Amino acid sequence: MTPVILPPSAEAVKPRRHSRIPRVDIPAPEIDPALRAFGRHIAKSVRKGRGVHIPAMKNADFGQVLRTLELTRAFN
Repeated sequence: MTPVILPPSAEAVKPRRHSRIPRVDIPAPEIDPALRAFGRHIAKSVRKGRGVHIPAMKNADFGQVLRTLELTRAFN
C-alpha cells in the first residue's frame, strides 16, 4: 500500500495576510542627527561585512534609522 499525503483544502486554511499601512516618507531634514549617524554606522559596518548590534528603540526612532538607510541607498 502506498501512502498518500493530501493537502488541506483552501477552505480549511485561513489566509494570513497582513495589510501594510501606507505612511508618508520622512523628509531628510526631519531625521534626528544621532539616528542619522547610527544609520550611517550600520551601512558602513555592513559594507565591511561586520555585524551590527541594534539596541531596543521606539518605533518612531527605528523608522528614522530605516529611512536613513534608504536615503544612503544602503538598503532599498
